Amino acid sequence: MTLNLCPVIVVTLLAVGCAGSQLPPSRVADTQSSISAASAVGAEQHPAAALHLKMARDQLKEAQGLADRGKDGEAKLVLDRATADAELALIITREADARANVNKARSEVDALQSSSNR
Repeated sequence: MTLNLCPVIVVTLLAVGCAGSQLPPSRVADTQSSISAASAVGAEQHPAAALHLKMARDQLKEAQGLADRGKDGEAKLVLDRATADAELALIITREADARANVNKARSEVDALQSSSNR
């Protein structure tokens, strides 16, 4: 009876070991969503944001490669960096857009004040 359990234990351990060498799909999806969101708001149009977006994409690939090689701990850390860089790209883009809107509004206010002083 003990000999019959041995193959079952080996198969179970192999399955657990293989399952552990993958990044959690939800975390990968979150990172991909952050990258997509930054891209959707135009991060490529702002140099600093574009740099962080590129780093996020590169880090996502690196994390997947590390996971494929069974380096789960490193892969998760790199995935966290990828998410952070994607979110930073999004923040930089939103800040730049908000600054541009403020400058436009100031110009319009200045133009209105100038026309009303005439």
